[in-house]
Amino acid sequence: MVLTAVPVLTIGMLGWISMLYLALVHRRRRDWLMLVAVAAASVGGVALIGPSGKDSWQATTGVVLLLGTVVFVPAYFLAVDLRPQPSGGAVPGQGTPMAPPAVQPGHPPVGLPHQDRIGQVRAGLDELSAYLEQQERS
Repeated sequence: MVLTAVPVLTIGMLGWISMLYLALVHRRRRDWLMLVAVAAASVGGVALIGPSGKDSWQATTGVVLLLGTVVFVPAYFLAVDLRPQPSGGAVPGQGTPMAPPAVQPGHPPVGLPHQDRIGQVRAGLDELSAYLEQQERS
């Protein structure tokens, strides 16, 4: 995805764009906090490099912040964006158990032996035949 390349191509200065995308799409507090942290690191890194001499500790700290952003943002972005999202129901391991699939009337529950299922299908067909015959008589 293009958003993983943005921090690398801009040497970390625009790494906040990828974090903004994650925060807007997933709407989780953690992603908003990561956006703030990456934006602070990017602005802080550029601010520290700008006015200082090239051999000062401020310039070194600024470069470390930007290079850290170059490495961290694409890795975090891929880890969060490629993680499968649960569709409907609770997330396993977060306290709320997922409900077992509902058994519909006339349908056998999943996992019955083959012979029991055949009997269930025959019974369902017999019920359907009786219903249709009753409808024809009316």
